[in-house]
Amino acid sequence: MKQTTFLCIAFFFSASIYAQNLSGTLLSQKSNETIPYASVQIGENYGVITNNEGDFQINVDRFTGQDSLYFSSLGYKEKRIAVKDFQQEMKIYLSEDVNQLDDVYLVNKNLSSEEIMEKVNENISQNYNLQLKKFDVFVRNQTISKLLDTEFEVNKATFLEKKVRKKFNQSIDSLLSVNKNSLNTSYTESYTQILTGTEKDSLKVAVKKATQLKDESKAGNAEEFSSKVFKKIAQNLNSENTFKVKSGILPLEDSLKVGKAFKVNEKKKDSVFTKDIKESYASKINRSKNLNPGRFDFVKDYEDYTFTQKKITAYNGEMVYILNFQPDKGRAKYNGRLYISAETFAIIKAEYKLEEGKKAAGFNMKFLLGIKFSVDKDNGLVIFKRNAENTYDPVYLKRSTHQYVYLNRSLKFKENTDDRSNRIKFKFDLLVENETTEDQEILFVKSDSITEKTFDSFEENKGILVEKIKNYDSSIWEGYNIISPDRELEEFKY
Repeated sequence: MKQTTFLCIAFFFSASIYAQNLSGTLLSQKSNETIPYASVQIGENYGVITNNEGDFQINVDRFTGQDSLYFSSLGYKEKRIAVKDFQQEMKIYLSEDVNQLDDVYLVNKNLSSEEIMEKVNENISQNYNLQLKKFDVFVRNQTISKLLDTEFEVNKATFLEKKVRKKFNQSIDSLLSVNKNSLNTSYTESYTQILTGTEKDSLKVAVKKATQLKDESKAGNAEEFSSKVFKKIAQNLNSENTFKVKSGILPLEDSLKVGKAFKVNEKKKDSVFTKDIKESYASKINRSKNLNPGRFDFVKDYEDYTFTQKKITAYNGEMVYILNFQPDKGRAKYNGRLYISAETFAIIKAEYKLEEGKKAAGFNMKFLLGIKFSVDKDNGLVIFKRNAENTYDPVYLKRSTHQYVYLNRSLKFKENTDDRSNRIKFKFDLLVENETTEDQEILFVKSDSITEKTFDSFEENKGILVEKIKNYDSSIWEGYNIISPDRELEEFKY
């Protein structure tokens, strides 16, 4: 009896040892440089990616000391370390992989870059299938926003007495002084379960956790600043009637309910709602070029680019072509590198960067409507991995963008009432000039195929409360698989 009790305690103790997050750094044995965006896997379809500094952390709660961590990266030999042999903050070195040309590559070795890209497009539909999947997804966003210029001028306000108007203008001036030329950096992180169905945009979502690191006293972008201004206006437009709204000669609204229009502005978002996540991922999964390489213009319109074969390498048992590309025709916008399976012609990794002087999106109606918008930076990295069905699931996505917004509008509010002598009229000019840099990382921690029955029976949650923090605390994500924070995030606080 005593021996049985001892064995049970020993088993419980040994299992508990590995109920933790393991962390370390991956390096090249040859150069001693860190290896970013490498795969760290334990178990089937379960793992993380090293961050841009080669660091990783992975939760091993469900595994024993006998299970092994697998480390792999393009151009390196895979390495395996048992959990029981792993030491915290361990440095793991990978040696370069010497190409061993297999039969598949030998058959295809004479293909030109154009022929390879043609085969990539022919096999897109069979290589990527995001239907009936269940993903555990971690997302990190960094947003750096700066209001370059802000101006607000009241031309007419019949609803404000002279004394009240002075106070109103002072509050607007105060808002301008706090936000103009101020740099606002914020971070958000979330962990979500996402299930995809067979119909377009059919998703089910359960948000598990979310955090926010942000100075809410500052307006992060043009939209937030405009909301703060309109909130102050709405606080003074006390009327049961509706309003006609015009901007210049353009009618914007004939019967605007002020309370309804502005009641949500400047409201602190203390929750992450499932419906918002669904809208975001419906776009990413069904329309995003990042999760369907066939939508990249340098893939579908490859004739507009010049491709150069660099070499081949091995990755997860596949021989991989490495093709550099750059614009060849005027409408081509990107340069970068593709890693393509010599067997299936799937793109398993894509790196891309918007060419200097090009725009990813934008329009300029600055003089006609007082609006200008442009995206002059769009750089990205996307990694896929072959699954048991011989299709490819997303593993990691990183995208960096920079956008510029200019808004200069004159707005007129006129109350809809028969009493013309006491009708409320309000005219003001608003100028907002803003630039925003956004870095988004998405880690697909776990991916599984599911049945329609599993999809139908899955219950969504409405959302969760956001944990608002003033400095990064890694213990918040204990028990989760996430992308390790880099030093900039670890040291950030406000």
